[in-house]
Amino acid sequence: MVDKDVLKDIGLSENEAEVYLVLLRLTEALASQIAKQTKIIRTNVYDVINKLVEKGLITYTIKNGKKYFKPIEPSRLLEQLSEKEQRLKEILPELQQLYAPLKRRTRIEIYEGSEGLKTILNDILKTGKEIRAFGASDRVKEYLPEFFIKKYIREREKKKIYARQLFTEGTKVIQTKVSQFKALPKQFSSPSTTVIYGNKVTIWIWEEIPIVVLIESEQVYKLYKEHFELMWNYIKAPAHI
Repeated sequence: MVDKDVLKDIGLSENEAEVYLVLLRLTEALASQIAKQTKIIRTNVYDVINKLVEKGLITYTIKNGKKYFKPIEPSRLLEQLSEKEQRLKEILPELQQLYAPLKRRTRIEIYEGSEGLKTILNDILKTGKEIRAFGASDRVKEYLPEFFIKKYIREREKKKIYARQLFTEGTKVIQTKVSQFKALPKQFSSPSTTVIYGNKVTIWIWEEIPIVVLIESEQVYKLYKEHFELMWNYIKAPAHI
């Protein structure tokens, strides 16, 4: 059973996805047959069909004065995504210019759930700058699949994105070839993790549904960075994990 939500995610409406799937099963059909199969009002079916024709996903032939609609093969969906991506790349410099004034302001965003965690980890890879962290732990394993974490670590090691992390004694951490750790006494234990990279400070709150607060600000970043360096230099010996 095809998940219609996937088709909706790439830009089709509920009715467009339904009509396209029906046509794939029927190979070709009259508008009346499509309306019967989808239970969409016939007048609305014509609107949906016209939109799919415009998107290049269905075509038609005329037999005995009647229009028979046929789906374009599914690989066309991938081609469309590639075309859209290419068009976006062409105008990206202009979009970045429009966005530039906003980047100079302090930006605060909140990300929730496992998808939010993935967004931040991918941003760390994209930024490619050294990572500093307070309250490091392996708690991300509770929310993300192992394959995603392994892929993230591989990319970090490949890009040589080094991390210096402070963790509380007794806490488990995720070790990598590009990570260095120092241990803090247990009284410094915290229910959250703070990760600093680029010009961003992120606070990871480990609740049932995890939350990450992202602050993008040169001033805030410098303050957190100075505080981290002070603590890192205060602890002389690296941790043996």
